[in-house]
Amino acid sequence: MGCCSSAQVEKDPEEDDRLTASEPKQFGPAPDRGCTDLWCLAVLLAAWLAWFVVTIMGVTDGNLERLYQPRDYQGAYCNLETNWNGGPNLLGYTKQSFTMNVSAVTDVIVKQMMCSTAASQVLTQTVSGNSPLLGNLDQQDYLCSCCLIPCDKCSGSLQVGGDLANVADIASVITAKLTELRGKVSPDNLFSPSGANGEVFSEMWSEANLYFNEVCLTSCSADFASVNGSATPREYIYDMVPDSDLKLAFDTIKSYSGSRADVTAIRTVISDSFKFEALPLSVCPYSAKRCVPMPGVEFQELTSNYCTFSMTADVVNTLGSAFSATFESLGMNALGNSMMDTVGTWIGDFQSSLDAFVLVLLVSFLIGFIYMVALRFLVGVCVWISVCLFFVILVLGGAMSFISSSRCSGVGIFETGQQLVVGAATTVSVAAQNAIDQTIPASEVLSGVRDSNYTGVQRYTQMGWLCADWGAATNADPSYNSTNYPDSNLVKNYCRNPFKDADRHKARTIWCFTQDTEVRWQECSPIGVIKPICEHGYDIQSEELRVVLEIVAYILWVLALIYCIAVCCLTDRIRLAIAVNKVASVFVVHTPRILVLPVVQSLLAGIWTLVWGISAAFLLSQVPSGYVPSGAYLTYAEAYGSATVPGACTDKWPTGSVWKDEENCPLVNGTAACWKCSPPRYSFDWRFWVSFFNFLWNSALNIAVGQCIIAGAVCVWFFTPNGEKGTRPAIRSSLYNVFRFHMGSLAFGAFIIAVVQLVRYMLKYYEKQAKAQKNRVLVMILRALQCLVWCFEKCLKFLNKNAYIQIALMGTNFCTSARKAFFLIMRNALRFGTVAILGSMIHMIGILAMTAGTVVMGYFILSGLHPNMAPAVPILIYVMLGYIVAKLFTSIFELAVDTTLQCFLCCEELNIAEIGDEGFVPSSLAPWLDQSQAPEKASAQKVQEDEAALNKQ
Repeated sequence: MGCCSSAQVEKDPEEDDRLTASEPKQFGPAPDRGCTDLWCLAVLLAAWLAWFVVTIMGVTDGNLERLYQPRDYQGAYCNLETNWNGGPNLLGYTKQSFTMNVSAVTDVIVKQMMCSTAASQVLTQTVSGNSPLLGNLDQQDYLCSCCLIPCDKCSGSLQVGGDLANVADIASVITAKLTELRGKVSPDNLFSPSGANGEVFSEMWSEANLYFNEVCLTSCSADFASVNGSATPREYIYDMVPDSDLKLAFDTIKSYSGSRADVTAIRTVISDSFKFEALPLSVCPYSAKRCVPMPGVEFQELTSNYCTFSMTADVVNTLGSAFSATFESLGMNALGNSMMDTVGTWIGDFQSSLDAFVLVLLVSFLIGFIYMVALRFLVGVCVWISVCLFFVILVLGGAMSFISSSRCSGVGIFETGQQLVVGAATTVSVAAQNAIDQTIPASEVLSGVRDSNYTGVQRYTQMGWLCADWGAATNADPSYNSTNYPDSNLVKNYCRNPFKDADRHKARTIWCFTQDTEVRWQECSPIGVIKPICEHGYDIQSEELRVVLEIVAYILWVLALIYCIAVCCLTDRIRLAIAVNKVASVFVVHTPRILVLPVVQSLLAGIWTLVWGISAAFLLSQVPSGYVPSGAYLTYAEAYGSATVPGACTDKWPTGSVWKDEENCPLVNGTAACWKCSPPRYSFDWRFWVSFFNFLWNSALNIAVGQCIIAGAVCVWFFTPNGEKGTRPAIRSSLYNVFRFHMGSLAFGAFIIAVVQLVRYMLKYYEKQAKAQKNRVLVMILRALQCLVWCFEKCLKFLNKNAYIQIALMGTNFCTSARKAFFLIMRNALRFGTVAILGSMIHMIGILAMTAGTVVMGYFILSGLHPNMAPAVPILIYVMLGYIVAKLFTSIFELAVDTTLQCFLCCEELNIAEIGDEGFVPSSLAPWLDQSQAPEKASAQKVQEDEAALNKQ
């Protein structure tokens, strides 16, 4: 049976790769259909049930707030009662804000004090008969930690703001710095270069993440005012981080109980000045160390529950705009404000021009219809322009590549191109003339001092100027003649390099006076030398890259030649492709209601994506408790890893993060381990993959249904008599066939696409895992596999689309339709390829034309309705609108083209064709069909031939 038959397929005649017809005069989609691939609907229902089950599991165990709530420095979620690994109860603490990282902020100050001459004396030297506080081994560790002696920890002395020679200096300098840092004086002192801390904190903003803790607070406005307003203010007494190299020395002085005046003076500074006031627990639910505000810094809400930096009025008034410019290096404040202001302006402009938007929407659809109508008459012009344009692109691409490979340093690309053209033209011209005159070519060898012995016949300069005769009265300098330069062979107007040994200045190579009055003289290149000679080197210094560019140029030129030959050989197929596109455009014009289908599909896809996204979010939020280790690590590198070694916290994807627990550092082999892991916001398990496969399958099914409906409508329209085209209910018939008989087959085709897509996404997932494991070889292998699977997916989508057309036309199951489509494509590969390539060109032109038309009309409509409104934002919206509407038209048009081609091949292979008002074949396709016998006789004859062939077997 053929694709135009009315009966069910009993045998696919692949022996002769031909289509057959079983009943004469039964043209068009098969009317007697049965349900196909019902088993796949049962599998689809089972998949929906599995999705429903895993969704219930996700809603039961998941927590969407983990995907969007702010997080603190240790990865705990704001406003959640239960956090990972026994984290803090942050219910009610909704804002992610920042407090001072006391350890980082005081690091330079502590090092200046502890590594000073005064401190090192009491720790490592005998002073006035008093023994040093540290033992010999501890002294060496201390001196190395302060870089006071050469050791592998240091590359030189520490730069910490100057030495403190005696305890009095420690008392004055360190106390003054900490007074500013504790907020006991005007906050502008801390950020002023004239303050006790100098420029340390005015330059800290480029690394603000190091100086602030991310914490969850009740309000963005928590600052020193909150501390002062608390009835029971908290206090943090500074203590060095357990893994600090200076902790032993610091604690030794801090806990000193003797009577030495010098040690007692330093201890007094530590006990009095290293006390910080902290936010109350009602505002900041962490230890006092994590709740110390930064003086002079306020916070305001940037977006929902996120705070950003701001400066107090005292700081801004004192330091002025210069400091504001420095502060903006954070980017957060300026970016947030400008973003919100800009978005607000955009929304306001759109609301004000809503009437213009509605008109532009209507106009865009009108432009689409006009383009479809015009395409019926202009498709040939568009195709041939595209064909020629592609040839020009290949030629110009090769030319640009060749020019780039020859371009001299400091020379423009157009100047280089002109030199190449002149060199090639003169070479071809002289060679042709020599061939005509049958003369031996003159020597073009450059020899002698400054090429003075050149005797070639070059008559053009490097830029194409024609040379003037030597010694002629019209020459710019007639003194250059054979009499004055008898040994220079000044013949006719050939390029030479005449000079005398006594001349102070000499040309570096051959040259001539030109016949142009504005160009007195110019250097020449010998005939046969096409590439310019670069005295000062090439613009592209790599010789390998220049060779590659030259090879690419030759390849593009060869492709252009092959392309030109192919176009000449495929002219008839190009004309057929033009005719098929004309017929498809007529279908769209005759059946405008088909444009509603992609809109409905998009709406259903949006609803399904939203529902699935919410359900998947619950699954993603279920990060298991053991996803990252709960232990502590000695170094950041051990926890985070390096460029080649995975870290304990980042050895799987999604990767966790690393934080430093300064309050609780357990000992590992006698050393404090402070680095810990925090989990990512989301993770993947088998339940997500079940849900994701359902998403892929249903999305592919949505596309398959739309393609089959459009294909069915085109088939009904194509086989409708020409005088009745556009009057029969093509869409309604197609909808009935699809939903009544073929949902199983469409689900089967969509299932295959979904499986391949799932494989590709899982390869991407494993690529991420290999990347986290720092396995570069496996990453490259997985990327290559993804590329192969992507290509396979594209081929399957192409085959599936044509199989859906066969389903709409013949009513067969998916496997049979796919097999028939495959053999049909193989038998007509050049036609399918030509239609596909030219169709892509027409689609691109259509999208550009419809988008441009929408934008132009939108501009005039906006100018007429709102002449005082800035057009930038509305025009941007019109560009997107025009593109969406253009894609709407071209997607339907593309499928109509493919279906029309299959209908044409059906008529051609069965030798059935009726033209005119009573016939069904559109007039555009008539020249390519055999009309030598009546269609009913052709069909009957074909049936007899098939029966005879079967009887012989």
